[in-house]
Amino acid sequence: MAGGRKGKPRQRLTRKIGLTEEGSPSKPNPEPIMKDGLWFLPEPLSNRLYQKSAIGTITDGGILLTPEEVMFCHWHRHVPITEEWFEKIVSEDSDFPYRVVAYDVARSGGEKVVPKGDQWYRWQRESHPSRGKYSAKIKWARTEHILDYIELLSWVQNNQEEECLSEIAIVDDEMDVTMYRVSTIDPTGKVIPATREFYPNLGIEQMSRRFLREDEEMWINGVDNSVTKLFDELNGRGLLMRPGFKYGCRWRVYSTPVSEDHAPWLMQMVEDAPKDWEGICLSVRLAEGVNKGWVIAIFSGTWQFLMFRRHLPGR
Repeated sequence: MAGGRKGKPRQRLTRKIGLTEEGSPSKPNPEPIMKDGLWFLPEPLSNRLYQKSAIGTITDGGILLTPEEVMFCHWHRHVPITEEWFEKIVSEDSDFPYRVVAYDVARSGGEKVVPKGDQWYRWQRESHPSRGKYSAKIKWARTEHILDYIELLSWVQNNQEEECLSEIAIVDDEMDVTMYRVSTIDPTGKVIPATREFYPNLGIEQMSRRFLREDEEMWINGVDNSVTKLFDELNGRGLLMRPGFKYGCRWRVYSTPVSEDHAPWLMQMVEDAPKDWEGICLSVRLAEGVNKGWVIAIFSGTWQFLMFRRHLPGR
């Protein structure tokens, strides 16, 4: 029998269709009806949903909801829907079950998440769209969705210019959700940069000799390629690169000499980076398991560095 930690397995949510008796109102809530391409709920229910939870967009006599907001209200606010309603939505959008699970988790910390176009805007629980600015934008994806790192970088940079966070909810095939917070960083260190003539911090001492790696030798010899370009950039920033083989990346990147502290980052070049979110999950989990940030280096006119960290809603 295999060893390992003992304990009761985590209970997985099944999110059933159908209202429960627990906490149900004395007077049943109305079903949403189609209006202007969205789903309408009337007053006074609409007032409670909007004012307390920032659900829906105000319209004459009530609010208009997106399908994911309708499902959230079904699970958490006793708003009735039918099996037929759900089947129709899924027939028109096969990704809907995964998107709505991502939306449910994004709201699970008690914060307010408002759908707008192809992304969601998040307000902290003590705030409200009528009183202040959103603190984050959220996108969602499935594990097998292919990444466009340049597009992701542009989205994150635009969000940072707006002084808001960038969060991504990834839904796997068990309909579990893992959330990430993505940001650009400006890594710098205190290591004296090597020159092509003097490089005491490069190489590894073994057998009374110093052995240089291939990337170090290429840089010293003036070879011009993407690896040496990034090596030169990081070296000029006072950083020291060591092999990342044990961590599934190109380099462990140190901001101090190796003897002084651990490497704060694991770095991968964009051409070697995972193509989908399944690979991202693996890399970030490994990095955070050893207390390091997982970073992708992207050249877009200048070198840019995207860091991925897991994020728990409400924290």
